[in-house]
Amino acid sequence: MKLYDIISNLKFIGIKNYQDMDIDSLTCDSKEKLCNGLYFCIKGTKIDGHEFAEESIKNGAICLVVDHFIDVPVAQIMVENVRSCMSYISSLFFKTNKLENMKFIGITGTNGKTTTTYILREILTSMNKSVGMIGTEGIYIKNLMLPPALTTPDPIFLHKLISDMVDNGCEYCVMEVSAHAIALNKIDDIKYDVVGLSNITNDHLDFFINMENYIKCKASLFDIKHAKNGVVNIDDKNSKEIIKKSTLDIKTYGKDGDFKLIEINQQVSSTEFKFIYKNHEYKCVTNLIGEYNIHNLLMAIACLNTIGFDIKEILKVIKTTKIVVPGRFNILNLQTNFDVLIDYAHTPDGMKNVLMSVKKLPVERIITIFGCGGDRDRTKRPMMGKVATELSDIVIVTSDNPRSENPDIIIDDIVKGMEKKNIIRITDRRSAIEYAMSIAKKGDIVLILGKGAENYQEINGMKIPYSDYDTVDNYFKYKEKDIIKA
Repeated sequence: MKLYDIISNLKFIGIKNYQDMDIDSLTCDSKEKLCNGLYFCIKGTKIDGHEFAEESIKNGAICLVVDHFIDVPVAQIMVENVRSCMSYISSLFFKTNKLENMKFIGITGTNGKTTTTYILREILTSMNKSVGMIGTEGIYIKNLMLPPALTTPDPIFLHKLISDMVDNGCEYCVMEVSAHAIALNKIDDIKYDVVGLSNITNDHLDFFINMENYIKCKASLFDIKHAKNGVVNIDDKNSKEIIKKSTLDIKTYGKDGDFKLIEINQQVSSTEFKFIYKNHEYKCVTNLIGEYNIHNLLMAIACLNTIGFDIKEILKVIKTTKIVVPGRFNILNLQTNFDVLIDYAHTPDGMKNVLMSVKKLPVERIITIFGCGGDRDRTKRPMMGKVATELSDIVIVTSDNPRSENPDIIIDDIVKGMEKKNIIRITDRRSAIEYAMSIAKKGDIVLILGKGAENYQEINGMKIPYSDYDTVDNYFKYKEKDIIKA
C-alpha cells in the first residue's frame, strides 16, 4: 500500500522526511522483523515506543507514526493520538474499513462476555451461518481455532483477523469488547450492528482508578460512532444512566426489560425459562444452568433479534444446541459421590453469581477454592473474600496468577474481608485443590474459581504450564492407583 494512500484522508499534525513509498507491513513491536514497515510509537504506562524507534528501523521500519518528531532519518507522521491512528490505518491496510457483507456483534461487561459470545457463535453456527469469534478463550474463523490473545487484540492483529474472516466467507464476527479495548482505541474503526452490555461491577480499577471512569468507558461504546443498535441489562444498576446518555436505539433485557424475564426453572443439567417480548410470551429450554447464564442467553436472543432473526427460530435452535463454554460453570463428569465445578469467576459479582447458582442445586456443602490475580485491582480482594465466606461452607484461599506479587500478601488482602472461621490458607493452588477433594463428602460440591480454562499460572514474569482440569484429573488417577495397590 502506498504511503500517500494511507495519509490522504488522515488527520495529521505534520510530516517529516516524506516521500511516497510502499508500506508492506504494520507493527507496534520494535522487535518485529519488517519488510517496508510502518512502526507505531505507542506510549504505554511504563514504556514509550518512541524510545525504541531506532530498533524498529534496524528491523525494517521505513516510516514512523509519532506524537512528536524524533531525530531519526526516516519518514515520520505526527498525529495527536497514535493509538487511534493505528486503528484507522490498520482498517485501511487490511481493507476492513468498508465491509458490507459481514455483521458485527460486540459484547461488553465486567462478567459474561465470553459466555455470551460463545452462545452467539453456537446459535449462529447451528443456523448454518459462517461465524468468526474473537475473545478471551480463543479466536475462531469458522471451525478453525487459533490460540487466545488479549480479550480484544491490538488493532493490527484485530483487523488482520477480520480480513482473514472475510477471505474465509464469514458472515458474522462476534467479539468480546473489553473496557481496555475501548479506552485504548482498539475498536475505533469497527462499526457494530449491535453491542450488548451484561453488567458493570468492580474490576480493573488498577487501570481506571475509580468506578466512575470505568462506567464512563463502557458507556462510550453505546454511541453512534461505534454501533447501530444496543442491548442493555436493565437489572444492572448502571444501565439507566448508560441508556440515558446513549445515542443508539436501545433494547433492554432482564426482570423489567423489553425482553422481560418472568420465570426460571432450573434443573441439574438443564433450564427452562420464560420471557415476554412485545406482549408475547416465549418459553426457552437450554442445557445451560445458572441464573446468570440465563441472563447471558437472553442478551444473545435480544442481540440476534435486533439484527433480524425471528425469536421462534432462535428458540428452536437453542433447544437442540448443546452450548459449552470452556471454563464457565463446567461440572466435571467424575465417578465420585461429590461434584467438582470449574468456573472463571474472578470478580466479587462473578463469584456471587456462581455461588448463588450452586446454592440452588441439590448439594450438601460448598467447598470453594479461589485466589486473586497479582498486579491487578487490589480493592476487590477483600470483597471476594467476604462473598466466598458468606456463601460457602468451607473456603480455601490460594494463588491465582500472582504475577510479580508475593502470593501470601495477596492472600492476606483477601482474608481481610473474611469474618467467618471457615477459612483455610494453602498457597500452592494444586495442593489446595487436592486438599479440597480429600475432604469432600457425599453430596458436596468442590467449586474451583478464578482460572477457568487457562492452561498456565503467571508467576514472576513466567507463564508456567498449569490447569485446574488437569489437577482434578490427575488427583483421581493417583487415587485410583492407590486403590489398585491396596
